[in-house]
Amino acid sequence: GSVDQVDARRNVPQNDPVTVVVLKATAPFKYESPENGKSTMFHATVASKTQYFHVKVFDINLKEKFVRKKVITISDYSECKGVMEIKEASSVSDFNQNFEVPNRIIEIANKTPKISQLYKQASGTMVYGLFMLQKKSVHKKNTIYEIQDNTGSMDVVGSGKWHNIKCEKGDKLRLFCLQLRTVDRKLKLVCGSHSFIKVIKAKKNKEGPMNVNAAAS
Repeated sequence: GSVDQVDARRNVPQNDPVTVVVLKATAPFKYESPENGKSTMFHATVASKTQYFHVKVFDINLKEKFVRKKVITISDYSECKGVMEIKEASSVSDFNQNFEVPNRIIEIANKTPKISQLYKQASGTMVYGLFMLQKKSVHKKNTIYEIQDNTGSMDVVGSGKWHNIKCEKGDKLRLFCLQLRTVDRKLKLVCGSHSFIKVIKAKKNKEGPMNVNAAAS
């Protein structure tokens, strides 16, 4: 019956082409890959009419296709842990007709999970989102970036090139593809080879706090 078919398809590359709008893309960055040593990749977030995808793009020549608001059709991609992977064998083409993605899908795609929700997720879950940095502690082998929101705080363990990155309390960290792992019996976010952290500096205001609501009232 149809139940068996679903299981059979689980490990096969998803070949149904999907048309999406690009919501964001990171700069290309180098990562260590077991097969080819140092390679280059970038992350993107895209949305179709029905769902959104976090994307790992391993073919750096596709950077010009992943421009914000551009509409593209992706085929021969694979999916792993809910993340779309685009390699050399995938094909990405421009889609030149009108294409509207419902706002609610874009809102969900851009939403950062609450830290209290992260603690309820299974170890191994991949996490993306924009978090406020509360504290940075540099150790010999790694750096602990403590992120915080109104529901709690969590440690981000940065090693390798994410060891001691330039950031300070009040900055925001945009996390791509960090993994929830239990470290010392506590759930933490750990950097892997495909992880990317973008620091968004807090705006320094020399004239003192600005009253944002003054103009509106």
